[in-house]
Amino acid sequence: MMFGSLFYNFWAALCTFAVYFIWAVQDPFAYPLPTIGVSLVVALIGFIAMFFIRAFIGYVLYTPENIAYSEGNPTSSVETFNSEQQQFVPQNERTTVEFEEDNTEEIAKVVRTMLHGQEGAVSK
Repeated sequence: MMFGSLFYNFWAALCTFAVYFIWAVQDPFAYPLPTIGVSLVVALIGFIAMFFIRAFIGYVLYTPENIAYSEGNPTSSVETFNSEQQQFVPQNERTTVEFEEDNTEEIAKVVRTMLHGQEGAVSK
């Protein structure tokens, strides 16, 4: 990914044009059209060179996402990384003991409390 936008390239072209033009005009025998023509070529070179500079700056400033790798099973590290980012735990990761602990009456009581806006705490 490149750093900045295309406007950086235009600024680089403008600066290189101005610097070369000022440097070339100091010659007392300089002709106007060749000086402007060469300055435009130098501006084009500055414009193209800025792509490489922006790519280099983007490469230097790039920070990849932190992925935890395990040496045993490479797919398990990706799954644990994905599960850490998710807010909800998929149902296939829950054990049957957890399903047995869920009491339907308790769940119904919680739903009723939420629907009716009662402030009473529900405990297991």
